[in-house]
Amino acid sequence: MPSTNLPLEAPGKGRTVIDPKELMDLDAVAVGVWWLGNAGFAINAAGTVILIDPLIELHDDTDPVTSEIGLPLLVPLPIRARSLDRVDLVLVTHDHSDHAGPRTISELVARTHALFVGTERTTRRLRQFGIPEARMRTARYDQPVRVGGTTVIPTPAKHEEDFIHTQRGDCCGFLIRVAGVGLWHTGDTELLEEHLKVSRPDVLMLPVAPHVLNADDAGRLANATRARHIVPFHHGTFDSDLFWCAGDPAPLAARIEDARNRYHVLAIGEKIVIPTR
Repeated sequence: MPSTNLPLEAPGKGRTVIDPKELMDLDAVAVGVWWLGNAGFAINAAGTVILIDPLIELHDDTDPVTSEIGLPLLVPLPIRARSLDRVDLVLVTHDHSDHAGPRTISELVARTHALFVGTERTTRRLRQFGIPEARMRTARYDQPVRVGGTTVIPTPAKHEEDFIHTQRGDCCGFLIRVAGVGLWHTGDTELLEEHLKVSRPDVLMLPVAPHVLNADDAGRLANATRARHIVPFHHGTFDSDLFWCAGDPAPLAARIEDARNRYHVLAIGEKIVIPTR
């Protein structure tokens, strides 16, 4: 059964170590969704292993408290990329280093058979890590990518276009259909009209940092889509005053209908479980 009535914890409090054997379990009969910290999630959907925006390596193996992008961690990593030898899909929403971690990607390329999916701009960055073309797919809005029994639909995202850092099509979210369950990671984005047309995902993963969805827009999205479970990200990961590290999931709770049963502020490494259909 899915986790419910989880406490609305203060950002950055606690973490749970993820067991690689559990994450990679081929015989899993449900859909487990773990928060990896920042924008990252790990999913085991009835044996299919999917990572979204993983950032799970260190800057230096002798320093367990500094992330691979050089920022100090509030809590230790819940799992390391180097501990994984079976991943089916790696979905990267955009090419910023806190979403496409250089050490994480390099480890996953070397140790797993994973297929990597990202926009054209993102795949240009991924090529720098030596990923063969045969192991990459370009994400285009609303054009499904099918791998085995998993369908991934890239969804529109608008992120830093007003600063001319990106343009339409450079960033995306991912709507995943697997094992009869719908999982939607919006990516870093402002609220778009297209988002409000997504209906009833089982799990909605959305950002709560100041540079993306504000609490009002995040609440509107959660309620309009009637998502069964909402999990915030982009908070509680780094010990830094940088604006994109300063997300606070607490204000969103008051804006979500039936938040006690639908809104889950996970500790890093914690998961929710959804039955397959």
